[in-house]
Amino acid sequence: MQRKLSVLGSPIEHSKSPLIHSAAYRVLGLNWDYERNLVGKGGLRPFVEALDEKWLGLSLTMPLKEEAAKFASTLDKAAEATGAVNTLVRIDAGWAGFNTDVFGIVQAVHQAGLGDLKSVLVVGSGATATSAVAAIKQLAPTARVQVFARNADTRSGLIGFAKTLGLAAKKANSFARAAAKADLVISTLPAGAMNETAAKLSGKRNFNPGGAILDVAYQPWPSSIASVWLERGKPIISGLEMLLWQAVAQIRIFQNGDPSVPLANEVAVVEAMRHSLD
Repeated sequence: MQRKLSVLGSPIEHSKSPLIHSAAYRVLGLNWDYERNLVGKGGLRPFVEALDEKWLGLSLTMPLKEEAAKFASTLDKAAEATGAVNTLVRIDAGWAGFNTDVFGIVQAVHQAGLGDLKSVLVVGSGATATSAVAAIKQLAPTARVQVFARNADTRSGLIGFAKTLGLAAKKANSFARAAAKADLVISTLPAGAMNETAAKLSGKRNFNPGGAILDVAYQPWPSSIASVWLERGKPIISGLEMLLWQAVAQIRIFQNGDPSVPLANEVAVVEAMRHSLD
């Protein structure tokens, strides 16, 4: 039986997930079909309840990650900690929820080889920002974390979450000042949200970032804010790296039921996935 999978979210038309998943399935010799479907807030349950037995799993993007966490029958540790699910896989008891965004961020930063991270600035306070904080706990458990976000309620919630993980965390009042001192900035905002800030900083000759930036918004790349880092000769990490590695963990789940069990021939799988993005 051919198995069906899909990425769900809104907007969804520019998602590269079908490209990278399909490339991986070809290498693994799997008769799986991965598509994209436009599903807005509140639409997850009706969509899933209409699926037949051919459906194996789902990838979730904005704005469905918190909704998926409430919908899932079971949660893995990362999903339980963050309250965000980006992966659902069919099990006997319903649908198991996983968060592979944390793994994706950890791997993307590891691959960049940045060295010791003493200070990290997280931009945004949504589901991906929560995953970013959980990733920082793994990458640099003694790092000082600052959060720059407009929504005071979700911002204080994110700072509180960071503190429950044992991280030293506080609010950043100025993006520019915090970014100038941070070894790593992780921007979790949607594409275009940092354009105005980037335009202002680009014109400031005295602005010098403290370290690297990982921008989860990869369309277009380099993003406007990553371009500022590039102009200053600082490392930039594309959100495509996060996308690729969170997808590797998703495919592990779809095939093995466990994000920690590597795929057969995983080096070739990752190479094919990366090639599909070129």
